[in-house]
Amino acid sequence: MTSAQGNPENEQKRRRQAAAEVNGRQVNEAIERGHGQTDTAVFVCECGYFGCTTTVRLSITAYEAVRTSFDRFLVAPGHEIEEIEEVVERHVDYFIVVKDEGTPKLVAGATDERAP
Repeated sequence: MTSAQGNPENEQKRRRQAAAEVNGRQVNEAIERGHGQTDTAVFVCECGYFGCTTTVRLSITAYEAVRTSFDRFLVAPGHEIEEIEEVVERHVDYFIVVKDEGTPKLVAGATDERAP
């Protein structure tokens, strides 16, 4: 548990950041649905920075590799937020992050369109 988790103000910030990431994911899910499996597409950064407009071009297959678990998100390099996630893969044009335990992971799981 990080020291930020016990503070109500920081907890609210973590919740807002997680919600911003979920919004990016929902946009990317719609983008993915509009393309075939062999296509490439321009995806939005799924970071927790409010108002982020960074995009990342990658194949649908590569995006599917990001989405192998509900707690994995696509972010542009430099957009990772250490307080709520850990970088688990580094690629030239994008990183894959995994949500930390607690609020970020709970929000990601509760809003995952692919969850059974």
